Amino acid sequence: MSFENIANQIWLFIEKYDGVVISYIAHFCFAIVIFLIGRTIARFVARQLRRILTNRHVDPTVVKFVSSLSYYAIIVMTLVAVLGQLGVQTASIVAVIGAAGLAVGLALQGSLSNFAAGVILIIFRPFKVGETVVINNQKGDIDSIQIFSTTIVTPTNEVVVIPNSQVVSANIINYTRLPERRLDLVVNVGYNSDIQQVYQVLRAAVNKTDNILTNKAPTIRLDLLDASSMNFNVLVWTLNANYGSVKAALLENIKNGLTENGINIPYPTMDVNLNSQS
Repeated sequence: MSFENIANQIWLFIEKYDGVVISYIAHFCFAIVIFLIGRTIARFVARQLRRILTNRHVDPTVVKFVSSLSYYAIIVMTLVAVLGQLGVQTASIVAVIGAAGLAVGLALQGSLSNFAAGVILIIFRPFKVGETVVINNQKGDIDSIQIFSTTIVTPTNEVVVIPNSQVVSANIINYTRLPERRLDLVVNVGYNSDIQQVYQVLRAAVNKTDNILTNKAPTIRLDLLDASSMNFNVLVWTLNANYGSVKAALLENIKNGLTENGINIPYPTMDVNLNSQS
C-alpha cells in the first residue's frame, strides 16, 4: 500500500470520527479540571478546619480526624463527578456508596452517635479542657475531649471516661466558665437566739473574711423556721479561684462569732415519752 493510500485512509478516519475524538478529548480535559478544582477545594477546606479548630484549642486528635474526614469526603464527591464527566454511569456507584454507608452506620451505630456528639461538643463548646464540671453526677476537671469520649479527672485523682453521647444528653454544670461565683451558706441557730444579734454576728463574719467581692452586696436573711432551728442564708460573691478558701474562712469566722456571742447551733433532738403501766 502506497503512502498516498495510507494518508487517504487516515484522512477518511478523521473525517468520520473527528467529532467523537474531539468529544472524548473535551470530556477528558473537563474531568481533569474537575479533579484539580475538587482537590484544591478539599485541601482548602481541610486547612481552614484545621486552623479554626486549632485556634479553639480543640484536642489535636480531633483536629486531625475532622480535617482528614472533610478532605476525603470532598475527594470522593469529586471522583464521582469525574466519572460522570467521562461517561460512566454514576447512579450505581452512588447507590453502592450509600448501601455501604448504611451498613457501616448500622454496624457502628453507637460509635457514630458518640462521634456526632463529639462534633456537637466541638461546635457548641459547653466546656473546655481545664474547666471544672459535673457530668452524670461526676465532678472533676476536663482532661481531654476525644473523638468518641470525654475524660474527667476527679478531685481524688480518678480518671473518668464518659461516652460523648452521654455527655450531650446529660445536664452539664460548668463551675468555672464564668469568673465569679456565689457562695451559699445556711446557718442554723436556736430559737432562743436574738435575731438582730445573729444578723450582726453574720455581717461581722462576712466583713472579716478576705477575697469576698465588694461590688456585689452580700445577702443575709432569715430563710426558714425549721423544726428545731432558725435557718439564715448567707450569700456572698467571690472569684472562682478563691471559692474554696473563702468558704473555709467564712465558715470559721461564723462559728467563732456565734460561739463568742453565746449563740448556740442546735443539734437535732427527739422527745421520747415512756408510759408506765401499773
